[in-house]
Amino acid sequence: MSLTSQLMARINHRLQNNLVIAGEIVATEIRRSINKAPRGGKTYTLTNPNRVHKASAAGEPPATDLGFLVRSIQTEPDLDNLRVRILSLHSIAPYAKRLEFGDMSRNLQPRPFMQRGLQTQRQKAINIVQRAVSQAMRDMQGANIR
Repeated sequence: MSLTSQLMARINHRLQNNLVIAGEIVATEIRRSINKAPRGGKTYTLTNPNRVHKASAAGEPPATDLGFLVRSIQTEPDLDNLRVRILSLHSIAPYAKRLEFGDMSRNLQPRPFMQRGLQTQRQKAINIVQRAVSQAMRDMQGANIR
């Protein structure tokens, strides 16, 4: 195996491990923003189950109610293509897209949480991936050329 092939294999291995970590950091921030979002919107009395819910205002991350949106946030590693997707599972929270981007037909202004979570943790995720590549390079220092 050539030195270049060895280096690429080492980078690939380190990236795969660290992409999952970077994705989870972003997903955790998204979940946190929903759970800890300011509640500047209206207060509703809801049923099934009976509860009082203080909603978020336009521009704020959605305020959690029963927790379906938070539970829907998942990471999906695509290690063959060296990427990780962070998504809201439609089967758990089919309204997630409407919250993120708004819904003009329902007069719902956007409550961004996915993009905001990514922006908040972007540099940390980039640093994790960069460190993985640097570590792979250090691993190869002194390797024998074959």
